[in-house]
Amino acid sequence: MDSIGQQFIKQTKHSNLGPSDQSSGKPQPPIQLEYDKSQPVVKLPKPSEIITEFVDVRTVIEQRKSIRRYSNIPLTMDQLSYLLWCTQGVKEVFQGTATLRNVPSAGARHVFETYLLINNVDGITPGLYKYFKIPS
Repeated sequence: MDSIGQQFIKQTKHSNLGPSDQSSGKPQPPIQLEYDKSQPVVKLPKPSEIITEFVDVRTVIEQRKSIRRYSNIPLTMDQLSYLLWCTQGVKEVFQGTATLRNVPSAGARHVFETYLLINNVDGITPGLYKYFKIPS
């Protein structure tokens, strides 16, 4: 008898999968779940308007390290906005089909809910926040 791992590998082979929701023409899920419109909103700078310093990928990889002592210097709203865009940002929406983000998903049809525990960001009161894009 195969181990559970071997069974999983066999049963999840591409040849065993049915048609995807996208190829079946099922509607695209919402880009984000609803948010409580009665709560205050903190508008962040648009990522496209934030100027970032150029650093080549090799330098970033070579200088990357894990730390457990964090700086007391607060993040700026620009830094927070850019980090959120890098991890959850929407790059392009193909209405009714897919949403392209900076993070991959099968079929680009995922909904995200991102919650932030803000402790040290200039201009934002510490607390729990939900990150979302206000519809245009």
